[in-house]
Amino acid sequence: MARKPGNEPAEPSALFYQPSSNAPIFNGVINGNVRNDLHISTVDGLQLLYQHAAMGAMYESDERYPPPLCHPGTREVVVIRIIGWHLNNDGGKKRIMWVHAPAGYGKTAVAGTVTEQLKEMGQELGFTPVGATFFFWRSSPERSSPARLIITLAYQLAQSIPELRPRIEAVVKSEPDIVKMALEIQLVKLIVEPFRYLPDFHSMPKRLVIVDGIDECINSDRESRIERKYAEQQEVVQIRVLDIIHRLHSHHLPLAFLVLSRREAWIKRHLESSRFQGMVEHLDLQEVGDHMNDVKRFVRAELSRIATSFGLEGVDEEWPEEEWLVYQSDGHILYAATVICHIDDPYGDPRQLLKDIVDSSERNPAVSHSTPLSSLHELYRQIMRSCPERNRTLMLEVLEDVVAFRIRNHVRRLPCGKAFDILDRLARRSPGSGIKALRPLHAVMRLGNMDEAMHNIFTHSSFTEFLSTPLTSMEFSVDLKRGQERLLANMFNCMGSVTMDGISEQPEEHILFALNNWCHLWSRLSNGQFQESRSSHIQMIQKVLALDLPACLIRPYLSIDDSKKRNRYESPLWQLFSSPTPSNFLVETMESESTDSESHSFIHAVTSHTTSSLDAVFITLLRATNLPECSPNATWLIACDCVDYLKEVVTRADWRENRLVQELRSPGPRGTDLFTAIFQQYVPQDLKRYVYESLVRNGSPIVDREDYPFQELFTVDDPEVESD
Repeated sequence: MARKPGNEPAEPSALFYQPSSNAPIFNGVINGNVRNDLHISTVDGLQLLYQHAAMGAMYESDERYPPPLCHPGTREVVVIRIIGWHLNNDGGKKRIMWVHAPAGYGKTAVAGTVTEQLKEMGQELGFTPVGATFFFWRSSPERSSPARLIITLAYQLAQSIPELRPRIEAVVKSEPDIVKMALEIQLVKLIVEPFRYLPDFHSMPKRLVIVDGIDECINSDRESRIERKYAEQQEVVQIRVLDIIHRLHSHHLPLAFLVLSRREAWIKRHLESSRFQGMVEHLDLQEVGDHMNDVKRFVRAELSRIATSFGLEGVDEEWPEEEWLVYQSDGHILYAATVICHIDDPYGDPRQLLKDIVDSSERNPAVSHSTPLSSLHELYRQIMRSCPERNRTLMLEVLEDVVAFRIRNHVRRLPCGKAFDILDRLARRSPGSGIKALRPLHAVMRLGNMDEAMHNIFTHSSFTEFLSTPLTSMEFSVDLKRGQERLLANMFNCMGSVTMDGISEQPEEHILFALNNWCHLWSRLSNGQFQESRSSHIQMIQKVLALDLPACLIRPYLSIDDSKKRNRYESPLWQLFSSPTPSNFLVETMESESTDSESHSFIHAVTSHTTSSLDAVFITLLRATNLPECSPNATWLIACDCVDYLKEVVTRADWRENRLVQELRSPGPRGTDLFTAIFQQYVPQDLKRYVYESLVRNGSPIVDREDYPFQELFTVDDPEVESD
C-alpha cells in the first residue's frame, strides 16, 4: 500500500506498482509526476465490500426480517447480564462471552434483543455500541460459510465507527482483490490495520461484535471457487471461526465479542483450551433466569391473542391446557412457540388442536421425557400426524422433494412459490398440490409467504435434523437420497421433450430447471446412492440414453444471458466437464467395480454414446446453423467446457481423427467467435499447433482476424503438409 509521511495510508485513492501486484488495474486519471505503471483505483471501496458481504447475515437484513426477539418480559436476566458484561468491562481481559444452550432455547432471540437494547442506548452513550453482527444459518448459501464473515464485519464497522471508514476504504481501493483473499489476511488488512492507523485507538469506546449460531456454520470458505460434493467437517470450519475471533481479540482492539451457539463438544473443548484461557466469559442459558416463568408469560400472552383473533369466548383468561403446555415445555421456548404456531391455524379449531397434542402426549408419556429434546421431537411427530393419513404419503414425498431441491446455492435462493411450481410440474402433480400437502406443517415451515427464499423455508434447524434422523422422526423420516433420485428421474422424464428439431424454442421453466441442474444432481448421486445401488445407477443411465442428449446439452447454453459476471462454475454442465474424463461421467463409479465382460461392454457402450454426443454438441455450436445467437457470456462458458473436453480427447492415440478436432481445422463463418474463444483458453499445445498449421495451409480467413488467437504463439512460414 502506498504511504504518506507518518506511515499512514494514502487517501482517498491508493497507488500501487502493477507488475508486483496481482490486483486488477482500474484505469483512472494519473495525476502528478508519476510513472505510467502507477494507476489510481477508481473502485468505490465500501461498494465493493457491500457487493461481497453476506447482507442477509446482518441483524436488520431483509432476509431475517422481522428479526427474532425475546418475548417482552422474558429472558430479562440473561439480557441484562450480557449488556452489563459489555458496558462494564472496559479494563477486563474477558472480552469474549460464549452464550450456549441446546437447540430451541432462544439464543438467536437473545442476540437480537441485546442488539436492539444496545442500539437504543446509543444516543445516551454518544456512540454506536454494536459494531457488527453476523447470524449464521445452515440453510442459507451466504450464511452457512465463513467465506464472507470478515468482509461483512468490516463493512459494518466502517458504518458504525466513522473514524474507520476512510481507512477501510483506502485498503479496498488499493487492493480490490482483498475480497478474494484468505480470511486471515482480510482480518489484518480490513480490521486490524485500519484500527491501528487511528490515533489513540486504545482509548476508543468498546464496540460489540455479535456472532450467532457458529454451530450453523457447516461449509468451508470455498463456496465461490468450487461447488463441493460434500461439506468439510463442521468441526474444522467452526473451530476456524473461533480462531478468527481469537486473532481479533489478540490484537487488543476496542472490540468485544458475543458468541452464541449450541454446546457442541468441539466448541466447548476449544473455548476451554489454554489458547482461550482468561479470555472467555461463559454463560449457560439453561442456568440463568426463570425459564418456566418466561414460558408461562409467553404462553399466556399468545393464547390470549389467539382467543381474541378467533373470537373465542370464555378462554381468553384461561385455557384448560395452558398449565400442561407450560409444564410440558420444561422451559424450552421453542417447544411452546411451535405449539402456538400449530394451533394458530386459520383452517382449524385452536382449542381442538391443542387438546389433540395433549391427548397424544399423555398416550406416550415415556417418549416425551426420555431425552432433553424428546418433548420437541414428540411434538414434531404430533404435528405431522395432524396431516390426514390419506395425504401423508404425498406430504413426505413433497418434503423429500424440498430437501432434495436445494442442491445448489442459486437454487436455494429461489422464491418458494416458484420452487413449488417447478417441483409440481416436474413431478406432474396438479398445480398447487405440493404446498397444499404441507399445509398442516405451517408451525414448522414458512408457508404463508411465497416470496420467501427456499433456503429459509424451515423455521428452525432442529426440524430438518429431526426429519433426517429416523430414530427421532420414525415413520416420518425423510430420505435425502431417495428424494434426489426421484427428482433426477422426474428431470429426465421432462427432458424427453427436448429435441434438436425444437432447439430454438424456449423450454418451459421446469424443463429449463432440469436442463440446468441434472448434471449437478447426478454428481451428488454418483458419490452416494449410485455406489450403494447399481440397479438405480443403471436405470438412470438408461433414462439418459433415451434422451436426445446433444439437444439436452446444447439447450441450456442458449438460455445464458450477460446479466451475471463471468464465472466458470456458472456453466450448467460444469460438473460434467470438471470430470477428468467427461466421456465417462455417467459411469465413473461403475468402472472401478466392474469385473465381468458384460459390465465392461455396457460401460463401453455408454462411454461411446457420451463421446459421440459431446462431439455433436460442440460441432453443432461451431457450425451454428439453425441456432439462436449465443450471448458473449454463453460463448465463453461453451469455450471453457469445450477445452475441458478437448483435454480428454488429446489423451487418445487417434485424437487427430476425432470429429470435433477435424471440425476445428475448418470452422464455418458462423462459428468463428466460438472458435476464437476456445483457442483463447488453455488448449493443449499439440492440438493448438495441429489446428494452426491446418488453418495456415488452407488459407482460412480466421488468420486475418484482429483477434486471431495464434498470432503471438506461432510463426509458420512454410507449414509441413500432413496426411489428413
